[in-house]
Amino acid sequence: MYEDGSQSSTNMSGKCHLYCPVNCSCNGLSLTCSSDNAPTYATSLTFHGLVQESLEINKERFPNVRELNILHSKVIFLNVNEYLQIETISIKYSEIDTVVIHRLQEGIFRYIGIIGSSLVRLRILQYWIRYVEFRVQNSSLNDTTSDLEVYDGENSLTMTKTRGFPAFIRSKISMVINFTSCNLTEQQDLYYNTIVFDLSHNLLKSWKMISYTQILYIHHNLLTSLNYTVDIRQSEPRLQYLDLSYNKIFRIYNEDMSNLPNLLYLMLQNNRLTYIEDKAFEKLSELIYLDLSNNQLKILKRSHFLHLSSLQYLYIQNNYVQVTEGMFDGLMNILYLQVDSYTLCCAQPKAVSKIQCLAPINEISSCSQLIDIPLLSIIIWYIALFAVFGNIFGTFYGLYIRKTKSSFVIYSINLGIADFLMGIYLYIIAGANIKFSGRYGFEDNAWRHSPSCTFAGVLATLSSEASALFVLSITIDRILIVRFPFSVLGQRIRIAKITSGFVWVISLLLSLLPLFGNEYFEDYYSSSGICISLPLSVLRKPGWEYSMAIFVGANFVIFIGILIGQLVIFVDVVRMGKDVTSQPLNQRRREIDLAKTLIVVAVTDMFCWIPIGTIGLLTLMGTDVTTRVYAWIIVVVLPINSALNPLIYTFSAILRQKGQQVERNISISF
Repeated sequence: MYEDGSQSSTNMSGKCHLYCPVNCSCNGLSLTCSSDNAPTYATSLTFHGLVQESLEINKERFPNVRELNILHSKVIFLNVNEYLQIETISIKYSEIDTVVIHRLQEGIFRYIGIIGSSLVRLRILQYWIRYVEFRVQNSSLNDTTSDLEVYDGENSLTMTKTRGFPAFIRSKISMVINFTSCNLTEQQDLYYNTIVFDLSHNLLKSWKMISYTQILYIHHNLLTSLNYTVDIRQSEPRLQYLDLSYNKIFRIYNEDMSNLPNLLYLMLQNNRLTYIEDKAFEKLSELIYLDLSNNQLKILKRSHFLHLSSLQYLYIQNNYVQVTEGMFDGLMNILYLQVDSYTLCCAQPKAVSKIQCLAPINEISSCSQLIDIPLLSIIIWYIALFAVFGNIFGTFYGLYIRKTKSSFVIYSINLGIADFLMGIYLYIIAGANIKFSGRYGFEDNAWRHSPSCTFAGVLATLSSEASALFVLSITIDRILIVRFPFSVLGQRIRIAKITSGFVWVISLLLSLLPLFGNEYFEDYYSSSGICISLPLSVLRKPGWEYSMAIFVGANFVIFIGILIGQLVIFVDVVRMGKDVTSQPLNQRRREIDLAKTLIVVAVTDMFCWIPIGTIGLLTLMGTDVTTRVYAWIIVVVLPINSALNPLIYTFSAILRQKGQQVERNISISF
């Protein structure tokens, strides 16, 4: 311990013994002190927790200092004198009234950093700085009357989340300037030598462009148009990269891009664009990257892209753009295209052999066909044939040939009508597949929003729900007949008619509700080319919760009821088979045959709706199914009951009737 309170210390190199004050920590030639009595030999000097009126850094006192750091300190006056060999000055989390930095030794000074600090006045009395990084973050400067003028400087200036500092620097300065999040309402005087200029996250409503700037960031501001002025006193504009995203721009005019002939990258995503004039991009022949995503565009056409022969990357997803044939024909060098719908990929330029077009995968359609799987496009005709003509014959048989009146016949006729509607739906879809064959991608939007598609969707929903409810009604009716065989026939018929009317009203309301709903049901039936909104995809289409509740939730409850009813009927059939004396033989046989028929119908319905319900629950939990599985469920699994039910009900009844006739003929002959 020395008399002045310092203590012995050995530097990192071990070449000499140096002294270190008691209020400092020494690490070789680097010192951290809480007062200004640091030793003169220090090359790296840090003042931490310093509280005093003034701090003087001069050549006489600190001739070797290269790095100066002020941390968590409060100083009224900080003075850094001239001709020091300082390379770095850093002020962090401190409060300083006045900072004066005189001229430092040229060619050595590299960095000024002010982080999380508050300054009243700043004076940098140096007019010739090269290759210096000036970084300010989360700091404030009250007095901005003085300028920092640095001529012919190849410097970097970064100021983020600051107040006052951008106005402090006014003249020709850095190659790189960052004024991010500085609450700027207007752009300061032009910076003629600036190559990279970042004005993002401010409050600008207009901007200025100078000839030397090549990269310009103005995203996250308040621009409502490309409201800018151009300074081309020195040369033509050199701007190559322009980011105008996350503003409020709603329209682009033909002349807006006329001063940007060298632009290579243009970002306009996340604005409010509703319209772009036809020749707005006419002068951008060098453009290779254009992002128009997340706007409100409805129209993009060939004239917009006709002069963009160099464009390689185009993003137009999350808009309302509809495909038109040849709309991308001007893009002779396009490599990557991201869109909202696969139909836009159908318009890719024919002159370009390889292009990566990224779009949501369609479940069943392609650019050429509504039903893109050849086997399914054939099967749908056969299922429609059986569903229409089988149910027509079944209904005619029940009304005019069978001539028996019972609750079972009433339910069977109504079930046949419901299944007949599914056949009409299939014919509409199959017909559209033929009509638009070879160019479906260009007709997709018109077809999906047509009255025919909406009508088909209503028919499919009405048919599927009515069919399920009638099978449940038949199940309940059979249980009542088996349990109460001597109930009044007229009363059962009246109940069947009332129940049938109620089923049709409920099914019709469920199918028509999306047509009269609010924005929740927007494009409910037009969300798919097959005009029915089944919840069999992880993509959340309009009204998917409603669809999930109907096709998965409600049908699950219905078929649980059917399953329980079938178990009850099965038990009763077994009992009736053992009890040979409880009722006449013919009646017992008739009831057993009807119960068997109903069990077959219920089982086929189960095999139809169990896959739909299971896949619906899987998609609800985030597990997606392949497009081929979705296509087979839509075309085959969903409507298959409508084709099988008339075969099971009607033709089994015909066979039973013929069998009974044969038995009667045999008994008469004997």
